[in-house]
Amino acid sequence: MSLPPPQCVLVTGGAGYVGSHAALELLRAGHQVIIVDTLERSSGEAIERLRRIGDIEFIQGDCGDPEIVAQPLSRADTVMHFAAYARVEESIECPERYQHNNVEVTRSLLKSAIKAGVSRFIFSSTCAVYGSPGPEHLPVTENAPMDPQNPYGDTKVQAEAVLAAASAPHPFATGVLRYFNVIGADADGALAEPVVEARLLCACLQAARGERDHFTINGTDYDTPDGTAVRDFVHVTDIAGAHGSLMTALEDGQHLVCNVGCGHGTSVRDIVQAVEAVCGHPISVVEGPRRPGDIPATWADTTRIRETLNWSPRYDDIAAMVSTSWNADRA
Repeated sequence: MSLPPPQCVLVTGGAGYVGSHAALELLRAGHQVIIVDTLERSSGEAIERLRRIGDIEFIQGDCGDPEIVAQPLSRADTVMHFAAYARVEESIECPERYQHNNVEVTRSLLKSAIKAGVSRFIFSSTCAVYGSPGPEHLPVTENAPMDPQNPYGDTKVQAEAVLAAASAPHPFATGVLRYFNVIGADADGALAEPVVEARLLCACLQAARGERDHFTINGTDYDTPDGTAVRDFVHVTDIAGAHGSLMTALEDGQHLVCNVGCGHGTSVRDIVQAVEAVCGHPISVVEGPRRPGDIPATWADTTRIRETLNWSPRYDDIAAMVSTSWNADRA
């Protein structure tokens, strides 16, 4: 990550998966990092690992509480806002919780940042805002229709709208990164990918470690080359770098939205084969039916981020991405 020092960055949700990797890259670049996290869906382990790399300030609390964020915001040049709920099924069961945490907390934090005179606000978003793009929208550009299929995606659309509206009357810069399917872990093992979450690669890794009897492929009859769903997988370190590149590039008053992905699709079977290659043995696979709401294929058009931010992924090979998860987990 190449950033113009000195910078003081407030990272909300910085004990979580993506937020902690962003904090790690910021520390390695010599920047001051303040993390605000409730630890509701993370743990202090990531904070302790980060402290081995550099001096960070950690505040346990809700970033939507103006009293908690007032003091760190008074020193921050930039806010990187990662704190959010991100489980699709849970969002369907508890939409009001997602509305509060993903939209109202963002609104409150943004208001506090404006009051404190922060110069940049970068929002962590998702390809879920696009919903189920048809073949005519592949690869997916930032101008594709926003049609979220669940409350999680809808709250991200709403939060993006809050950010865009707030940026208009103020001189500070705002940015949105819509990233696709995040995998991987820090290559040096400073941080690991959490394998307890209900995510595709995590389930594969658990099967490879013998922690589950098998890995289930949900749907093998899609209109894709091997019949399984196709997604754009992007390494977490590359996403962290994208946040740094955006922070560097943003100019006063600018509002910029970019996709973050590798720009090509990888199938579920490809993921299974990559895990088997990395762990050195086959894993038990069960073929199951499609899950309701799953889409056949989606991947990003990354033209804007490559041309505007001069960003490109360091990791483009799926086996190399998977190996960082496996090695960090085994360290």
